[in-house]
Amino acid sequence: MKYKKKDLIVGLDIGTSKICAIVGKVKEGKLDILGAGVVQSEGVIKGVIVNIAQVSACIKKVIRIAELDAGRRIDKLWVSIAGSHIEGKDNQGFVLITGQDRIITGKDVEEALRRASSIVLPAGREIIHILPQDYIVDGQNGIKDPVGIRGAQLQAKVHLVTAPSSYCQNIDDSIRDAGYEVEGLVLQPLASGVSTLLPEEEDLGVALLDIGGGTTDLAVFLKEGLRFTRIFAVGGDHLTNDIAVGLHTTRENAEKIKLDYGVASVDLIDRDEYLEVEGVAGRGRYKVKKSVVAHIIQLRIEELFELVDLELRSSGYKGLITSGVVLTGGSSLLPGIDKKAEEKLKLPVRVGYPRISSPEKLLSPVYATGIGLLLFGLKRREEIASKERIGVKIKEWLKEFF
Repeated sequence: MKYKKKDLIVGLDIGTSKICAIVGKVKEGKLDILGAGVVQSEGVIKGVIVNIAQVSACIKKVIRIAELDAGRRIDKLWVSIAGSHIEGKDNQGFVLITGQDRIITGKDVEEALRRASSIVLPAGREIIHILPQDYIVDGQNGIKDPVGIRGAQLQAKVHLVTAPSSYCQNIDDSIRDAGYEVEGLVLQPLASGVSTLLPEEEDLGVALLDIGGGTTDLAVFLKEGLRFTRIFAVGGDHLTNDIAVGLHTTRENAEKIKLDYGVASVDLIDRDEYLEVEGVAGRGRYKVKKSVVAHIIQLRIEELFELVDLELRSSGYKGLITSGVVLTGGSSLLPGIDKKAEEKLKLPVRVGYPRISSPEKLLSPVYATGIGLLLFGLKRREEIASKERIGVKIKEWLKEFF
Protein backbone atom coordinates (compact mmCIF):
# COMPACT_ATOMS: atom_id res chain seq x y z
CA MET A 1 0.00 0.00 0.00
CA LYS A 2 1.36 3.45 -0.92
CA TYR A 3 1.37 6.40 1.45
CA LYS A 4 1.65 10.08 0.74
CA LYS A 5 4.98 11.62 1.63
CA LYS A 6 3.28 14.17 3.89
CA ASP A 7 2.02 11.27 6.02
CA LEU A 8 5.61 10.22 6.77
CA ILE A 9 7.17 11.42 10.02
CA VAL A 10 10.75 10.79 11.18
CA GLY A 11 12.51 11.28 14.52
CA LEU A 12 16.28 11.59 14.84
CA ASP A 13 17.73 11.27 18.35
CA ILE A 14 21.32 12.54 18.36
CA GLY A 15 22.89 11.22 21.56
CA THR A 16 26.35 10.94 23.01
CA SER A 17 26.53 7.15 22.74
CA LYS A 18 24.08 6.43 19.90
CA ILE A 19 22.18 8.08 17.06
CA CYS A 20 18.75 6.64 16.40
CA ALA A 21 16.31 7.26 13.54
CA ILE A 22 12.70 6.07 13.72
CA VAL A 23 10.28 6.26 10.79
CA GLY A 24 6.51 6.36 11.19
CA LYS A 25 3.44 7.03 9.10
CA VAL A 26 0.29 8.87 10.06
CA LYS A 27 -2.95 7.08 9.29
CA GLU A 28 -6.27 8.54 10.43
CA GLY A 29 -4.48 10.64 13.02
CA LYS A 30 -2.61 7.69 14.54
CA LEU A 31 1.04 6.71 14.40
CA ASP A 32 2.32 3.47 12.90
CA ILE A 33 6.05 2.67 13.20
CA LEU A 34 7.53 1.57 9.86
CA GLY A 35 11.20 1.11 10.68
CA ALA A 36 14.26 2.26 12.60
CA GLY A 37 18.02 2.44 12.57
CA VAL A 38 20.70 2.80 15.25
CA VAL A 39 24.42 3.54 14.95
CA GLN A 40 27.19 4.33 17.40
CA SER A 41 27.54 8.07 17.85
CA GLU A 42 30.68 9.95 16.88
CA GLY A 43 31.38 13.66 17.21
CA VAL A 44 29.05 14.24 20.17
CA ILE A 45 30.21 15.01 23.73
CA LYS A 46 27.76 15.40 26.61
CA GLY A 47 24.90 15.83 24.16
CA VAL A 48 26.63 18.57 22.14
CA ILE A 49 27.95 18.26 18.57
CA VAL A 50 31.70 18.87 18.49
CA ASN A 51 32.50 17.45 15.03
CA ILE A 52 29.99 18.19 12.27
CA ALA A 53 31.65 15.93 9.69
CA GLN A 54 31.53 12.89 11.99
CA VAL A 55 27.94 13.53 13.04
CA SER A 56 26.84 14.09 9.45
CA ALA A 57 28.42 10.78 8.42
CA CYS A 58 26.58 9.02 11.27
CA ILE A 59 23.30 10.63 10.21
CA LYS A 60 23.74 9.44 6.62
CA LYS A 61 24.43 5.93 7.86
CA VAL A 62 21.53 5.71 10.29
CA ILE A 63 19.03 7.22 7.84
CA ARG A 64 20.04 4.68 5.18
CA ILE A 65 19.42 1.88 7.68
CA ALA A 66 16.05 3.36 8.67
CA GLU A 67 15.03 3.87 5.03
CA LEU A 68 15.81 0.24 4.20
CA ASP A 69 13.93 -0.96 7.27
CA ALA A 70 10.90 1.22 6.51
CA GLY A 71 10.98 0.91 2.72
CA ARG A 72 10.52 4.68 2.40
CA ARG A 73 12.61 7.66 1.34
CA ILE A 74 13.25 10.29 4.03
CA ASP A 75 13.74 14.05 3.64
CA LYS A 76 12.62 15.89 6.82
CA LEU A 77 13.45 15.10 10.45
CA TRP A 78 12.24 15.97 13.94
CA VAL A 79 15.49 16.22 15.88
CA SER A 80 16.34 16.06 19.58
CA ILE A 81 18.47 18.69 21.30
CA ALA A 82 20.29 18.36 24.62
CA GLY A 83 23.29 19.77 26.45
CA SER A 84 24.08 21.25 29.84
CA HIS A 85 23.76 24.84 28.55
CA ILE A 86 20.05 24.47 27.75
CA GLU A 87 17.97 26.55 30.17
CA GLY A 88 14.33 26.97 31.14
CA LYS A 89 12.59 30.16 32.26
CA ASP A 90 9.01 31.02 33.24
CA ASN A 91 7.37 34.17 31.90
CA GLN A 92 3.92 35.63 31.29
CA GLY A 93 2.14 37.89 28.84
CA PHE A 94 -1.04 39.99 29.12
CA VAL A 95 -3.62 41.02 26.53
CA LEU A 96 -6.64 43.31 26.95
CA ILE A 97 -9.67 41.87 25.17
CA THR A 98 -11.31 44.43 22.87
CA GLY A 99 -14.59 44.33 21.04
CA GLN A 100 -18.15 44.78 22.20
CA ASP A 101 -18.70 41.16 23.22
CA ARG A 102 -15.16 40.67 24.67
CA ILE A 103 -14.93 37.06 23.52
CA ILE A 104 -11.36 35.69 23.49
CA THR A 105 -10.21 34.59 20.04
CA GLY A 106 -7.31 32.52 18.77
CA LYS A 107 -5.55 35.74 17.79
CA ASP A 108 -5.79 36.98 21.39
CA VAL A 109 -4.17 33.76 22.61
CA GLU A 110 -1.46 34.05 20.01
CA GLU A 111 -0.73 37.65 21.02
CA ALA A 112 -0.56 36.72 24.73
CA LEU A 113 1.93 33.96 23.92
CA ARG A 114 3.95 36.33 21.73
CA ARG A 115 4.21 38.84 24.56
CA ALA A 116 5.11 36.08 27.03
CA SER A 117 7.98 35.05 24.76
CA SER A 118 9.27 38.61 24.30
CA ILE A 119 12.25 38.49 26.64
CA VAL A 120 15.75 39.88 26.41
CA LEU A 121 18.14 36.99 25.82
CA PRO A 122 21.89 37.02 26.27
CA ALA A 123 23.83 37.28 23.03
CA GLY A 124 24.02 33.97 21.20
CA ARG A 125 20.90 32.36 22.72
CA GLU A 126 17.60 31.46 21.09
CA ILE A 127 14.18 30.25 22.20
CA ILE A 128 13.51 26.67 21.07
CA HIS A 129 10.20 26.11 22.87
CA ILE A 130 7.33 28.31 24.01
CA LEU A 131 5.30 25.94 26.20
CA PRO A 132 1.98 27.20 27.61
CA GLN A 133 1.52 26.37 31.31
CA ASP A 134 -1.72 28.12 32.21
CA TYR A 135 -4.21 30.70 30.97
CA ILE A 136 -5.84 33.19 33.35
CA VAL A 137 -8.95 35.18 32.42
CA ASP A 138 -9.87 38.09 34.74
CA GLY A 139 -8.02 36.40 37.62
CA GLN A 140 -9.50 32.92 37.03
CA ASN A 141 -6.69 30.41 36.50
CA GLY A 142 -6.64 26.76 35.47
CA ILE A 143 -8.05 27.47 32.00
CA LYS A 144 -6.57 25.14 29.36
CA ASP A 145 -8.22 26.69 26.27
CA PRO A 146 -9.50 30.26 26.69
CA VAL A 147 -10.86 30.63 23.13
CA GLY A 148 -14.57 31.47 23.27
CA ILE A 149 -14.51 32.63 26.91
CA ARG A 150 -15.63 36.18 27.71
CA GLY A 151 -13.28 38.40 29.66
CA ALA A 152 -11.51 41.73 29.87
CA GLN A 153 -7.94 40.47 30.28
CA LEU A 154 -6.11 37.32 29.19
CA GLN A 155 -2.88 36.25 30.87
CA ALA A 156 -0.69 33.48 29.45
CA LYS A 157 1.91 31.76 31.60
CA VAL A 158 4.63 29.94 29.65
CA HIS A 159 7.82 27.97 30.12
CA LEU A 160 10.51 29.15 27.71
CA VAL A 161 13.35 26.80 26.78
CA THR A 162 16.46 28.46 25.40
CA ALA A 163 19.69 27.12 23.92
CA PRO A 164 22.91 28.54 22.51
CA SER A 165 22.38 29.45 18.86
CA SER A 166 25.56 27.54 18.05
CA TYR A 167 23.98 24.29 19.33
CA CYS A 168 21.03 24.72 17.02
CA GLN A 169 23.09 25.77 14.02
CA ASN A 170 25.49 22.83 14.42
CA ILE A 171 22.55 20.44 14.42
CA ASP A 172 21.12 22.09 11.32
CA ASP A 173 24.50 22.06 9.54
CA SER A 174 25.07 18.38 10.36
CA ILE A 175 21.68 17.39 8.99
CA ARG A 176 21.91 19.59 5.89
CA ASP A 177 25.39 18.23 5.12
CA ALA A 178 23.88 14.74 5.30
CA GLY A 179 21.28 15.78 2.72
CA TYR A 180 18.19 16.21 4.90
CA GLU A 181 16.11 19.02 6.45
CA VAL A 182 15.10 19.83 10.02
CA GLU A 183 11.33 19.85 10.44
CA GLY A 184 11.66 20.84 14.09
CA LEU A 185 13.91 20.74 17.15
CA VAL A 186 12.61 19.15 20.34
CA LEU A 187 14.10 19.25 23.83
CA GLN A 188 15.18 15.69 24.64
CA PRO A 189 13.33 15.23 27.96
CA LEU A 190 10.20 16.80 26.46
CA ALA A 191 10.21 14.17 23.71
CA SER A 192 10.90 11.38 26.22
CA GLY A 193 8.03 12.61 28.38
CA VAL A 194 5.59 12.51 25.47
CA SER A 195 6.33 8.81 24.92
CA THR A 196 6.61 7.56 28.52
CA LEU A 197 4.41 9.65 30.84
CA LEU A 198 0.75 8.97 31.57
CA PRO A 199 -1.75 11.89 31.48
CA GLU A 200 -2.58 11.46 35.17
CA GLU A 201 1.11 11.69 36.06
CA GLU A 202 1.53 14.92 34.12
CA ASP A 203 -1.57 16.35 35.78
CA LEU A 204 -0.70 15.43 39.39
CA GLY A 205 3.00 16.23 39.06
CA VAL A 206 5.89 14.05 37.93
CA ALA A 207 9.65 14.35 37.45
CA LEU A 208 11.15 12.72 34.37
CA LEU A 209 14.81 11.71 34.45
CA ASP A 210 16.20 10.77 31.05
CA ILE A 211 19.58 9.17 31.79
CA GLY A 212 21.51 9.10 28.54
CA GLY A 213 25.12 8.47 27.67
CA GLY A 214 26.49 11.99 28.17
CA THR A 215 23.76 13.83 30.08
CA THR A 216 20.87 13.31 32.45
CA ASP A 217 17.86 15.45 31.59
CA LEU A 218 15.42 16.49 34.31
CA ALA A 219 11.93 17.73 33.46
CA VAL A 220 9.07 18.44 35.86
CA PHE A 221 5.51 18.22 34.54
CA LEU A 222 2.52 19.54 36.51
CA LYS A 223 -1.09 20.14 35.46
CA GLU A 224 -0.25 18.78 32.00
CA GLY A 225 2.50 21.35 31.39
CA LEU A 226 6.28 21.41 31.49
CA ARG A 227 7.23 23.51 34.52
CA PHE A 228 10.95 23.05 35.04
CA THR A 229 13.96 21.76 33.12
CA ARG A 230 17.57 21.13 34.00
CA ILE A 231 20.35 19.25 32.19
CA PHE A 232 23.15 17.55 34.16
CA ALA A 233 26.46 16.74 32.45
CA VAL A 234 26.45 13.24 33.96
CA GLY A 235 25.32 10.06 32.22
CA GLY A 236 25.99 6.42 31.51
CA ASP A 237 29.37 7.16 29.93
CA HIS A 238 30.57 8.42 33.32
CA LEU A 239 29.83 4.99 34.78
CA THR A 240 31.96 3.47 32.05
CA ASN A 241 34.81 5.92 32.71
CA ASP A 242 34.65 5.27 36.45
CA ILE A 243 34.93 1.51 35.88
CA ALA A 244 37.83 1.98 33.44
CA VAL A 245 39.74 4.12 35.95
CA GLY A 246 38.86 2.01 38.98
CA LEU A 247 39.79 -1.32 37.35
CA HIS A 248 42.72 -0.06 35.21
CA THR A 249 41.20 -1.25 31.95
CA THR A 250 40.11 0.22 28.62
CA ARG A 251 36.80 2.01 28.09
CA GLU A 252 35.73 -0.78 25.72
CA ASN A 253 36.33 -3.41 28.40
CA ALA A 254 34.70 -1.19 31.03
CA GLU A 255 31.57 -0.78 28.88
CA LYS A 256 31.27 -4.55 28.49
CA ILE A 257 31.72 -5.04 32.24
CA LYS A 258 29.03 -2.43 32.92
CA LEU A 259 26.56 -4.12 30.58
CA ASP A 260 27.33 -7.67 31.77
CA TYR A 261 27.75 -7.14 35.52
CA GLY A 262 26.63 -3.60 36.34
CA VAL A 263 24.09 -3.00 39.11
CA ALA A 264 23.11 0.15 40.99
CA SER A 265 23.67 -1.28 44.49
CA VAL A 266 26.20 -3.58 46.14
CA ASP A 267 23.26 -5.21 47.94
CA LEU A 268 22.38 -6.95 44.66
CA ILE A 269 25.75 -8.70 44.38
CA ASP A 270 27.17 -11.82 46.00
CA ARG A 271 30.29 -10.38 47.61
CA ASP A 272 32.23 -13.61 47.03
CA GLU A 273 31.75 -13.63 43.23
CA TYR A 274 34.62 -12.60 40.95
CA LEU A 275 35.05 -11.51 37.35
CA GLU A 276 38.08 -11.31 35.09
CA VAL A 277 39.44 -7.95 33.96
CA GLU A 278 41.82 -7.44 31.06
CA GLY A 279 44.55 -4.89 31.75
CA VAL A 280 45.57 -2.07 29.41
CA ALA A 281 48.00 -2.73 26.54
CA GLY A 282 48.58 -6.42 27.22
CA ARG A 283 49.16 -6.12 30.96
CA GLY A 284 47.43 -9.43 31.47
CA ARG A 285 44.21 -10.47 33.14
CA TYR A 286 43.33 -10.45 36.81
CA LYS A 287 40.32 -11.15 38.99
CA VAL A 288 38.26 -8.60 40.91
CA LYS A 289 35.18 -8.98 43.07
CA LYS A 290 31.91 -8.09 41.36
CA SER A 291 31.07 -6.05 44.45
CA VAL A 292 33.93 -3.70 43.57
CA VAL A 293 32.26 -2.91 40.22
CA ALA A 294 28.92 -2.47 41.96
CA HIS A 295 30.47 -0.09 44.48
CA ILE A 296 32.00 2.06 41.72
CA ILE A 297 28.65 2.34 39.95
CA GLN A 298 26.70 2.90 43.16
CA LEU A 299 28.84 5.90 44.12
CA ARG A 300 28.21 7.65 40.80
CA ILE A 301 24.47 6.80 40.79
CA GLU A 302 24.06 8.13 44.33
CA GLU A 303 25.91 11.32 43.38
CA LEU A 304 23.56 11.80 40.41
CA PHE A 305 20.39 11.37 42.47
CA GLU A 306 21.74 13.68 45.16
CA LEU A 307 22.25 16.37 42.48
CA VAL A 308 18.70 15.80 41.22
CA ASP A 309 17.27 15.97 44.74
CA LEU A 310 19.11 19.23 45.42
CA GLU A 311 17.80 20.71 42.15
CA LEU A 312 14.22 19.64 42.86
CA ARG A 313 14.35 21.16 46.34
CA SER A 314 15.87 24.45 45.20
CA SER A 315 13.32 24.73 42.37
CA GLY A 316 10.42 24.42 44.82
CA TYR A 317 8.87 21.48 42.94
CA LYS A 318 9.99 18.64 45.23
CA GLY A 319 6.78 18.81 47.26
CA LEU A 320 4.57 19.05 44.17
CA ILE A 321 5.66 15.80 42.50
CA THR A 322 2.67 13.79 43.67
CA SER A 323 3.10 10.97 41.13
CA GLY A 324 6.82 10.55 41.78
CA VAL A 325 9.67 10.01 39.33
CA VAL A 326 9.93 8.26 35.96
CA LEU A 327 13.36 7.05 34.81
CA THR A 328 14.05 6.51 31.13
CA GLY A 329 17.00 6.42 28.75
CA GLY A 330 19.54 3.62 28.36
CA SER A 331 20.95 3.76 31.88
CA SER A 332 17.47 3.36 33.40
CA LEU A 333 17.85 -0.35 32.53
CA LEU A 334 20.64 -0.73 35.10
CA PRO A 335 19.37 -3.32 37.61
CA GLY A 336 18.31 -1.75 40.91
CA ILE A 337 18.48 1.86 39.72
CA ASP A 338 14.79 2.47 40.46
CA LYS A 339 15.18 1.30 44.07
CA LYS A 340 18.31 3.44 44.50
CA ALA A 341 16.40 6.45 43.13
CA GLU A 342 13.57 5.85 45.63
CA GLU A 343 16.12 5.61 48.44
CA LYS A 344 17.84 8.90 47.57
CA LEU A 345 14.86 10.95 46.34
CA LYS A 346 12.29 9.65 48.87
CA LEU A 347 9.71 9.45 46.07
CA PRO A 348 7.98 6.57 44.24
CA VAL A 349 9.91 5.64 41.09
CA ARG A 350 9.18 3.60 37.97
CA VAL A 351 11.07 2.95 34.74
CA GLY A 352 9.36 4.54 31.72
CA TYR A 353 8.89 2.59 28.50
CA PRO A 354 7.53 4.05 25.22
CA ARG A 355 3.73 3.77 25.16
CA ILE A 356 3.48 2.00 21.81
CA SER A 357 2.19 -1.48 20.99
CA SER A 358 4.77 -2.39 18.34
CA PRO A 359 7.37 -3.09 17.09
CA GLU A 360 8.68 -5.06 20.03
CA LYS A 361 12.32 -4.16 19.37
CA LEU A 362 11.55 -0.50 20.16
CA LEU A 363 9.72 -1.18 23.45
CA SER A 364 12.69 -0.02 25.51
CA PRO A 365 13.66 3.14 27.43
CA VAL A 366 16.57 3.39 24.99
CA TYR A 367 14.10 4.54 22.31
CA ALA A 368 11.94 6.79 24.50
CA THR A 369 13.25 10.00 22.91
CA GLY A 370 13.06 8.68 19.35
CA ILE A 371 9.44 7.57 19.74
CA GLY A 372 8.62 10.81 21.53
CA LEU A 373 9.95 12.85 18.61
CA LEU A 374 7.39 11.21 16.34
CA LEU A 375 4.54 11.77 18.79
CA PHE A 376 5.58 15.37 19.41
CA GLY A 377 5.87 16.06 15.68
CA LEU A 378 2.48 14.47 15.03
CA LYS A 379 0.86 16.66 17.70
CA ARG A 380 2.45 19.80 16.27
CA ARG A 381 1.24 18.96 12.76
CA GLU A 382 -2.29 18.46 14.08
CA GLU A 383 -2.17 21.80 15.90
CA ILE A 384 -1.03 23.60 12.76
CA ALA A 385 -3.74 21.92 10.66
CA SER A 386 -6.34 22.95 13.24
CA LYS A 387 -5.18 26.57 13.14
CA GLU A 388 -5.40 26.56 9.35
CA ARG A 389 -8.95 25.24 9.48
CA ILE A 390 -10.15 28.05 11.74
CA GLY A 391 -8.25 30.69 9.81
CA VAL A 392 -5.86 31.68 12.59
CA LYS A 393 -2.43 32.85 11.59
CA ILE A 394 0.05 30.04 12.14
CA LYS A 395 2.79 30.54 14.66
CA GLU A 396 4.40 27.31 15.75
CA TRP A 397 5.46 27.10 19.38
CA LEU A 398 8.51 25.20 18.19
CA LYS A 399 11.12 27.55 16.72
CA GLU A 400 12.57 26.58 13.36
CA PHE A 401 16.28 26.83 12.70
CA PHE A 402 16.60 26.88 8.94
